[in-house]
Amino acid sequence: MGNTAINIKNILSNDLYVIPRYQRNYAWGKAEISQLIKDIDEFFEGTEHKSYYLGSLVCFKRENIDGKEVFELLDGQQRHTTLTLINLVLKNWESNNNETVSESNLKFESRKKSQNYIESLYKVKNEFNKQIDNLNTFGTGNFKDAIEIIQEELRNIIQEELRNKAISNFAKNFYENVFLFRVEVPEDTDLNHYFEIMNNRGEQLEKHEIVKALLMGSPDVLDKNTFAAIWDACSDMSDYLRKEVKNADNSDEDKTLIKILDNHSIPIDFPKEEKFVKDKYKSIIDFPNFLLQVLKLQYPDTVLDDKKLLEQFQKHLSEENFALKFIDDLHKYRLLFDKYVIKQDLSDAEEKKQDWGIRKLNDTCDGTIKTYKENENDEELIKLQTMLYCANSTNTYNNWLQEVLKGEKFSESIEAYTAQVHEIAKSRFDDANLSYPNISIFNLYFIDFLLWKLYFEKVQGKENIQSTEESLKNLEQKISQQKSLFNSFKFKQITSREHLAAQSNPSSKDIPLDDLNGIGNLCLISTSQNSAGNKESPIDKKKRFTNDNESLKRIIMFESFDENDKWDTVQIRKHAKEIEALLKYYKEK
Repeated sequence: MGNTAINIKNILSNDLYVIPRYQRNYAWGKAEISQLIKDIDEFFEGTEHKSYYLGSLVCFKRENIDGKEVFELLDGQQRHTTLTLINLVLKNWESNNNETVSESNLKFESRKKSQNYIESLYKVKNEFNKQIDNLNTFGTGNFKDAIEIIQEELRNIIQEELRNKAISNFAKNFYENVFLFRVEVPEDTDLNHYFEIMNNRGEQLEKHEIVKALLMGSPDVLDKNTFAAIWDACSDMSDYLRKEVKNADNSDEDKTLIKILDNHSIPIDFPKEEKFVKDKYKSIIDFPNFLLQVLKLQYPDTVLDDKKLLEQFQKHLSEENFALKFIDDLHKYRLLFDKYVIKQDLSDAEEKKQDWGIRKLNDTCDGTIKTYKENENDEELIKLQTMLYCANSTNTYNNWLQEVLKGEKFSESIEAYTAQVHEIAKSRFDDANLSYPNISIFNLYFIDFLLWKLYFEKVQGKENIQSTEESLKNLEQKISQQKSLFNSFKFKQITSREHLAAQSNPSSKDIPLDDLNGIGNLCLISTSQNSAGNKESPIDKKKRFTNDNESLKRIIMFESFDENDKWDTVQIRKHAKEIEALLKYYKEK
């Protein structure tokens, strides 16, 4: 049995790795891929040569084929597949000067379409971005989405003026200094028994539980039971805290837990108080990330990376009264989080009825059953936060939540707070990149939000002043034709960008490439819809998705077909002008 650290270059270049038929399909999405790339990038940022250990590949050695060793992947196939796709992207990245791996050594035992898709892309010599779409067929899985996520993440981590150098540095570290442990199980291993053990192994103590123990061990924490009660109550992100902050003391005086309890009116039996329904609500972040969000409010250099949770807290454990100050902040900001940040109501089994909202305790109840009611006049705020969450669902990218929790506008009005969140979103919009492949998923999310905002303000009548700019008036008229779809619109987590006129469809052959890849021909699309109709003609897509409101921009594009249901260069350019007018209007407003 071997247990060897091997760098990525050698993992991808040597030997063959087989994904057996019993393994699940490739399932990594934006959260996992983004985190992997960001972890690698941040580890090597501003440091001298060192090695990053990514994890392990647990393998069973099979008989050699053509002189190459063959390893059956028992654990780690998602990671190996992602590394194979990252190499594929770097191989076709124009400014990357590093030597990449020329062919895939990953073999799918029972998924020929997946195998053919990856192998065909490795053979592509030019027009890689076009071929990503052309070669994608039903049954290839979500490889196309994964490749586009990798491309976007690589663009995100490099500064424009240092683009070439940054890609070269990332690639060099990726191939040479990132390692995997290849663990070989013995030849006589009973694989059925191995999987039974793997599936039933106990969970290790989580890092946030270790942080709790470290803080409770601080000499300034005398009442450990009360500390634990506050911590445990705050850790349940699937519900709302019951108590409001009263007369919060923000002075620099030394605090005791008794003073904190007096300030916040927390009863001794706080964690035992009646709960409504366990797991009734979905939080936009988990508890470890919330701990880091709270810490970052006091220490701005804190990194919002759950893997570095212990490291971030250990830097401050020796500070006087750190534990008491933190438990005070934890409770205070958890209350603000519940009061001003969206949660999803999971009480209904139907996904389409699971609304995001900002809620407060229904004071009219008799206390036997706790219920929550929606706040009034915050529809735009909910849409903004939902958009930010769906477009940046990875914990590490939730920096926008920091700006929200600072709460500069909490005490003014719902309008002032909404305007603040709108500015946060606007600052993340990149108007310099509005064409494929550089356009980000967030850009398309933000355009959908602005289309909804135009509906909310103009069409729904929240503002009486009508637009005078011709392209904007055209947009309002098209929205009016589809008010029901706009009214029921909800943001969802989507990771794909669609060309309405597909590059590979014969009907697109006369459309200039700049128009095909321009903002007039692009919209958001889910993975399932992308697989179902990515090569269809625009009119076929209109028939298939005409009553679907996953993307508001796509609805407007369907409304922009001419009287003969045609979508070509003329319609694409007209729609591009409409989007430009929309962006200009809300930029200047």
